Amino acid sequence: MILARISKALREQNWLAVGIEFLIVILGVVIGFQITEWRSSQVDRENERTYLARLHQDMVQSTCALQLDAHVTNDWHRRARQTLDAFLTGDPEAVEEGGFELIASTRIRTSSLSRATLNELVNGGQMNLIADSQLRAQIAEADAYFASMEELIRVLVSAQDSFVRDVQNRLEPVPGEVYTVTYDFEALANDQEFLNALGHALRVTHVNRVWLANMADAADELRAVVAEAIGEQGGTPECDLPEDLL
Repeated sequence: MILARISKALREQNWLAVGIEFLIVILGVVIGFQITEWRSSQVDRENERTYLARLHQDMVQSTCALQLDAHVTNDWHRRARQTLDAFLTGDPEAVEEGGFELIASTRIRTSSLSRATLNELVNGGQMNLIADSQLRAQIAEADAYFASMEELIRVLVSAQDSFVRDVQNRLEPVPGEVYTVTYDFEALANDQEFLNALGHALRVTHVNRVWLANMADAADELRAVVAEAIGEQGGTPECDLPEDLL
């Protein structure tokens, strides 16, 4: 339609009409680009809101999961420390029945961080959807911190492996039981290799507990930052940490 009018105006040498038609074409193209850009921007903002809502939920879950990890590790460490002190002081009455704490003394809990959304944003190349540059930087820094801590915990697993044999080879299983072992208290109290291995194992689990607690704090900090960005109400989640553990 427009091309027909332009052709007619050119034949009639109606330059004003030609100019007007060209102006209409140019304006149409410009407006079309602006509408496309606006729609793209709207889609980006909607995707940003979706990602941030998911990230917030991930960090709520991660805060509680990591607090539980630290809580359980602390319980294992405390009980095994009590048993080690009993060996060192020669007090068999101070040890727990069942010996589970000695099994747990060589365990390392790895991170329970929910990182699906972080992976999509950072590793999936979606960080450009986050419009706020400061928030973008905070998310990237948190992801780098979590990655470094997870790698360090993997190092702890390797370090603990060297003490597992010296501790667990001295424990005897009880038929029909999974978390119960027996051992000769007097023999272990005088077994320096065992005592050294248990002491080293407890130092490793102490570090494990501290790092997990630090990761829980970092997850909660990121949760708070994202909550502010999306207008989410509520403070640090109330996590249900069990009182009775094996």
